[in-house]
Amino acid sequence: MQHVTRYVLFLLLMLLPQQGWADETYFITREQINLSALLAPPPAVGSREQQQEMAVLLNFQNTRTPAQVAFARADMDRSVFRFQDVMGENFTAQKLPQVAALFAKIKKSADHILAPAKAHWDRPRPYTSNPDIHPCVDKPDNASYPSGHSTFGTVSAIILANMVPEKQTALFERAELYRLNREIGGAHYPSDVLAGRISGTVIAAFLLRSPEFQAEFAAARSELRTVLGLPAL
Repeated sequence: MQHVTRYVLFLLLMLLPQQGWADETYFITREQINLSALLAPPPAVGSREQQQEMAVLLNFQNTRTPAQVAFARADMDRSVFRFQDVMGENFTAQKLPQVAALFAKIKKSADHILAPAKAHWDRPRPYTSNPDIHPCVDKPDNASYPSGHSTFGTVSAIILANMVPEKQTALFERAELYRLNREIGGAHYPSDVLAGRISGTVIAAFLLRSPEFQAEFAAARSELRTVLGLPAL
């Protein structure tokens, strides 16, 4: 009986999503994008450049308003639906299941591409190097460079702009605020954010060249434009 029970449990485990058990990505691979070879190294700990960046963060810390703190905390959410303020009230996961599914894959793929670069440089977070930095956002448990939020925000803005080119300017402006909130929040150096912007742009370029991605992109774009009341492209 015990043998049967163990066998049933084994089968149930095999049916569960294998998240964290396997290296999985969608549309693109690490072999295509090696960010460790594309990005410049971050400023070294103790360097003049790092000290200048630290001064920028301390200035943000000393001048940020309660509204900025609330905005930075809200933007901790790495979700494409943080662009709702640009896309409108109908831009929700409930109304846009295909969009939600596509950007969940994009997020997972971006994280997969970014992970080796974070591990390669293993840059300490600003508050780790300087006890005078007091983040107003949660402290991530991974390395600082490149910024994952900035990468995802950049990819999201580019893909959304290709779905709804009518909102391209506003989407790119919102992405800039999304990235800046990582500095205002005290979680990232400016160079982390810049590297995230570059990384996100590269990842988006490869995604848009993927035939597999284009198939899902087209369906999500059609759904989005219908929900927003825009004509088909």
